[in-house]
Amino acid sequence: MRRYIFLLIVMILFIGCPPAHKNSARIYIQQQEYVRAKEQIFIGLKETPDDYELYTLLMKAEIGLGNWMNASKAFKDAIKIDSLMTVRYLLGDTDNISVYWQALYNAAVAMHAEKNYEGALANLHYTKIIDPNNVSQYILQGGIYSELGNVEKANKAYANALSIDPENPEAYFLIGKSMFESKMNDSSLVKFNDAIKYFDIKYQRYAKILFQNLPAIDKELAHEIIKLWSEKNMDELDQLIKVKLGFDAGLTAQKRNVEAFYKITDGLARSYYFRGMTYYNLGKDSLALENLLKSLEFMPHDLDALFYTGELMMGFKEYREAIPYFEKITQLKEDDILAWFYLGVCYSQLKEYKKAIDIYEQKVLVLDPKNISAYTNLAYAYRELGNQKKALEYLMKAEELQKEQQ
Repeated sequence: MRRYIFLLIVMILFIGCPPAHKNSARIYIQQQEYVRAKEQIFIGLKETPDDYELYTLLMKAEIGLGNWMNASKAFKDAIKIDSLMTVRYLLGDTDNISVYWQALYNAAVAMHAEKNYEGALANLHYTKIIDPNNVSQYILQGGIYSELGNVEKANKAYANALSIDPENPEAYFLIGKSMFESKMNDSSLVKFNDAIKYFDIKYQRYAKILFQNLPAIDKELAHEIIKLWSEKNMDELDQLIKVKLGFDAGLTAQKRNVEAFYKITDGLARSYYFRGMTYYNLGKDSLALENLLKSLEFMPHDLDALFYTGELMMGFKEYREAIPYFEKITQLKEDDILAWFYLGVCYSQLKEYKKAIDIYEQKVLVLDPKNISAYTNLAYAYRELGNQKKALEYLMKAEELQKEQQ
């Protein structure tokens, strides 16, 4: 009798214990030996392919290896087998909830970049279950719906973000941009105003952190930081932080602050730009120019802001003042034909015809040999210089091209 009891106990213990490969995977994950953990998981999946828990362990291992997309796939495989138990498993693992959220969110960001909108939205469905109060997921969701042309769902997502964080500048900006694109100019101005207000609060906060060793915020130095970060020139940025900002630990200690400063500066510049373009659409050119110049204070290399600033100055007949903006564009983008063309127009309006001719002949027509406006403007410039033969030559060429294009 004792023997039977002993056998029964052994059998119960054996049946109640998880398979060895599952235990081994857990141990390897605890030891951060994620590759070995995966080996054990795959062995287990050959034996029990419908075990959702093995896929949750695979998700953990992939997260440990920094493979967000693979982690997302493992999670979705677990969901297919048993969605309820998978979600319960994740929510029950309270020490790692934020890690699961981040993995699925990072994968959603990657899917969004690849225009895999369905996959990204599926991930965001679960991030909201894991942590319903994280604003970032609603902003990403809104961006996806915006790209899909679903304005109603996009604005609903942004509104959810603002209900959680009423001072979130990115949400205000994105709602404003959505309204701008729908030609709701007056409404978009309200949102851009709020975006600028809250971006500026954050900008001042991070600027004070980065420039705490200097007497004041140095705009030129801020531009240099933004440029180096955008170019991913981390070696020079590290030296700048050590030498010019006075942080001995360099980029290692200040990376998060620099990244936040870059994102906030970009957001502030974009908000001023779109507010400027809203005024531009409303025909309020002075206010448009004021905001575009403000945008360039933060992001001096923004091609669109440079172009429209130059164009507005031309509208005010400030041709001399417009030239540096178009020149800046051609330095940043040598094949920008419109910037070259407007440079030619500015010099022509200033009666500096030789400079205008050089730009039209050496730049505009090289980039676009059939540019009728360039031939017409060259005819005018040569006529003003008294070269009637050359003026007639270009005028005839313009007429010839017009006939070809009819």
